[in-house]
Amino acid sequence: MIEVSIPSMEREVDESGKSKKLFRVEVLFNERKHYVLRRNSEFQTLHRKLKKIIQTPDFPSKRNPHLRTKPLEQRRQELEDYIQSQNIRNKINSME
Repeated sequence: MIEVSIPSMEREVDESGKSKKLFRVEVLFNERKHYVLRRNSEFQTLHRKLKKIIQTPDFPSKRNPHLRTKPLEQRRQELEDYIQSQNIRNKINSME
C-alpha cells in the first residue's frame, strides 16, 4: 500500500536570491517513508502528463477569485487532496 501526503512547505533561496516555495511530499511504501521537495510548477507538469494518459481531477488553482493568490496552507491542502485522489483512483482502477 502506498500513502502520500504533503504535510508541510519549505522556503528555499536560489543562487539569484529569489525565494521559492517548496512542498514536502512524503510517500510511505513498504513501511518506509521517503520524501521529496517539489514546486507547484512541477505538480502542474505532472498533471499535464497524467491528463494525456488517464482521467484526472481538475488541478487546484493557485489563485483565489477574491484574492491575488491563495494562502499557502490552502494551496498545500488542495495539492494534498489532489494527489490523494489520484492515488485512490489508481487503487480502484487496479481492482477492476
